Amino acid sequence: MLLFFTLLTYDECNENYVRGYQKYMIKLIGTDLDGTLLDSYSRISPENVESIRQAVASGLVYSACSGRTLYSVNKFFKNDLKVPGYKVVLNGAVVINPEGDRVINAPLSHDLIEEILKRSEFSNFKIVLDGLDYTQVYDPTRNWTTYFEGNSRHNLHASSINELREKNDDPNFDIYKICFSASPDRLPELQKKLESFTSLPVTISRSGNDYFEINAQDITKLSALQRISELESIPISQFMCFGDYGNDYDMIREVGYGVAMGNAIEKVKDVAWKVSKSNNENGVAVVIKQVLDGYFDGSAGKSDLDI
Repeated sequence: MLLFFTLLTYDECNENYVRGYQKYMIKLIGTDLDGTLLDSYSRISPENVESIRQAVASGLVYSACSGRTLYSVNKFFKNDLKVPGYKVVLNGAVVINPEGDRVINAPLSHDLIEEILKRSEFSNFKIVLDGLDYTQVYDPTRNWTTYFEGNSRHNLHASSINELREKNDDPNFDIYKICFSASPDRLPELQKKLESFTSLPVTISRSGNDYFEINAQDITKLSALQRISELESIPISQFMCFGDYGNDYDMIREVGYGVAMGNAIEKVKDVAWKVSKSNNENGVAVVIKQVLDGYFDGSAGKSDLDI
């Protein structure tokens, strides 16, 4: 099947925004990327691309909400989506508005990173320091991949914890997130280690079965969306957001219309407004299409939107 897309200028999107703002009860669409907008091969399907383009063309605001770096998220906007939108990256530690301005910038402090590294020095866990565009990867097994980039020139290799410390000392490299992962047999040990960090001013979330992420205190995707709510003067009750894993939990629970993917963990499904189809079945597009088709226009209850 051939799909044809009409690319709109930014001014055209703004004009449609005014019309769409008046028409739809839902005024912002936010999507996680991995396990949500992306399929299992880290691709955005034509159906998902089309649904987001139609939403923006209809006047809705769009935001990607990801744990990925800005460099990684930018690629999807440039190569696939080709629409204006917010970029919530690094779990909300950085937010870029549609004009390209940084409206949130919340790196971890140097001393806090040093304390985490000191407590982890002899644990032999994989540790990744996430900068804005680059990551510094320490892995005792010498597997330099990250869950979102695989092997990439944007993954810098560290052969020791001391090399991570050197990166922390680099005044030109802000660190926004620290990631820990371990083999399945060492997960209980890793979780115990992470519990020892809860006394620190941090936010700990889980973005995969064996992948945990540490941000500064009170930094989450939800906190980023709350800032966007202020900037756009759109109540969070009129946000529809999609997600699948632990770092999406607060977002799905607190926005007006939180949609869990069919492949989401049960914890996220339990707090969602609706459960859509999986990320491999265009679950994002399925719901957005029904919204744009008027199945939910504010006159019916939430339960009337049929997935």
